[in-house]
Amino acid sequence: METLEAMGMTDLSPGTRFLLYPQAPHLSGYEKPETVWISTPPGQILPGPQDHRMYVCDPALDKQPYEYPYLPPFVGATFPPAEPGPDGHFDEIAPGSRQFLAAHAFASASRVLDIWESYLGQPVTWYFAETYERLEIIPWVDWENAQSGYGYLELGREEGADNDGQPYALNFDMIAHEIGHALLFSLFGMPEDGLRVGDFGPFHEACADLISLLSFLHFDSGMDRLLRHCRANLLVLNELNRIAELTGDRQIRIASNARKMSEVTEEIHDRSRPFTGAVFDTLVDLYHAGLVRQGLADERLLGLDIREVSEADMRQISSFTSEVFRTRPLLFKSELIKARDEVALTLAFAWPRLHADNLTYAHAADAIIASAGNIGPAAARSFDENFRWREIL
Repeated sequence: METLEAMGMTDLSPGTRFLLYPQAPHLSGYEKPETVWISTPPGQILPGPQDHRMYVCDPALDKQPYEYPYLPPFVGATFPPAEPGPDGHFDEIAPGSRQFLAAHAFASASRVLDIWESYLGQPVTWYFAETYERLEIIPWVDWENAQSGYGYLELGREEGADNDGQPYALNFDMIAHEIGHALLFSLFGMPEDGLRVGDFGPFHEACADLISLLSFLHFDSGMDRLLRHCRANLLVLNELNRIAELTGDRQIRIASNARKMSEVTEEIHDRSRPFTGAVFDTLVDLYHAGLVRQGLADERLLGLDIREVSEADMRQISSFTSEVFRTRPLLFKSELIKARDEVALTLAFAWPRLHADNLTYAHAADAIIASAGNIGPAAARSFDENFRWREIL
């Protein structure tokens, strides 16, 4: 019998452990981080943290946000790096420490990349690879913003009195959105005419939001809490459709929206909402269809138009799901996982087919519908109906 060594399978490690908050830790139910695994094996993630894909650099003095021509690498004094334990894992770093900010930012970015490389079926080559081998992560800048740029990701903080806003390095949604931009640029490039011409910018924002939303659904405890909080009704305001939740019951954007193209402005983020909404509606359509198929919800659920739902409709949706959910929550979770993977695989099939210089919402929607055909007719039909209702097609 062949040995594992002879088969080239000597490293059977599931990866390196980190602690991550599935949602910002100021949210109720998310105060404790969850243990996650990053694909890079222990011993191959060095102090920083750093590996073959990215590295953390934590400036010890005030740093201005990067802006051309001021670009990586950062040169200057830095805080002591986050160190692995004797076993090569990083899950013993104390939350609240400066080093935990570095470890959390690194692990969040790495986890998003792991998730989407799995859907894509291949490693992602950074779009800036001709200049920089690795992504530089700056976990703290005294700045009320976060940005992903050419070779870097840097994270500021929420707006807060006396500079006490929550750091974005602990906000998985925010990091996933910014890594999403880098991933998308790596898949279909940058347009020669710039980012703010036509549909490219709004499409990029929508897909970065969707990367964040779908990545959150890979936290086991996060999915459990989500379904309990909303009682299996994904249309009520919850931690899934409120993208990048902030303090004071605020969020960056809401995925569950009813905006059509005729109702938005030319501002990039506003114009992104119909596309995000169409894909989110498809996720809910597939989830609802799965529930009915498994006998977990009343089949009348499929007769409701989730895009123009009234308060009475919302109560009816909850009545169709909440009673069964109390006794069979794991089956609801299973159907949500199926819907998540169908939507994510569809996007992952479509994105590499797009080209930055001729990208329009209509071209992108057509590519997504064609890709959904590989998943099944129900997914393709739902995407088509939702894009048409949003006036994208």
